[in-house]
Amino acid sequence: MYDAGDSLPVDELPSGSLLVSGPAMSGKHELLLDFLVEGADLGDGSLFITTNDSASSIIADFDERIKGEPDNLRLVDCVSEQQSVTERFPEERVEYVNSPGDMTGVGIGVSEQLRRFSESNVDRTRIGFDSLSTLLMYSDVETVFRFLHVLTGRVDDVSAVGLFTIDPTTHDAETVNTLKQLFDGVIELRNGEAGPEVRFVGLPDTPEGWTSLE
Repeated sequence: MYDAGDSLPVDELPSGSLLVSGPAMSGKHELLLDFLVEGADLGDGSLFITTNDSASSIIADFDERIKGEPDNLRLVDCVSEQQSVTERFPEERVEYVNSPGDMTGVGIGVSEQLRRFSESNVDRTRIGFDSLSTLLMYSDVETVFRFLHVLTGRVDDVSAVGLFTIDPTTHDAETVNTLKQLFDGVIELRNGEAGPEVRFVGLPDTPEGWTSLE
């Protein structure tokens, strides 16, 4: 189990892969960052796969949240055309992929970073993937499904917990339901009257109905 009380209205999340589903501006990106920072503070490994923002941008987001240096933060950057991280952030902690459409490259980058965690004796890993909607702009749902089948299997192999974001408003219901089959549960987000709200689907020991994320 992975502590989650600082980022979600539950004490813990089980290992496995969870789909984080919500429209734009509902807090998906922030949830991933908060959950990974919570793990970094506890000594867990944090792996962020970004298909929308550069590694430098993600590192800056972590710097705003984390207590001290993010020693166990690693990234797979599918955006930057060249290495652009700060000098204080070691090169081997960022794997670069040509584009979000290069899912073979993404898979290799993830495996390489998980190997490095293992070699560093980090045996608890949190993975944030932002976002599956970007992958679906580059490839059809069948290709993305096959890629995720392998990647979620890799998450299980190392007993990690992975949060994968998607914006369901940009895809048809059949596409979203097809991908949902690969996940152990769903964390739904929406914009409530008082701010972001969350609902858990398919996860035991979680609140029923919509709950404030504040």
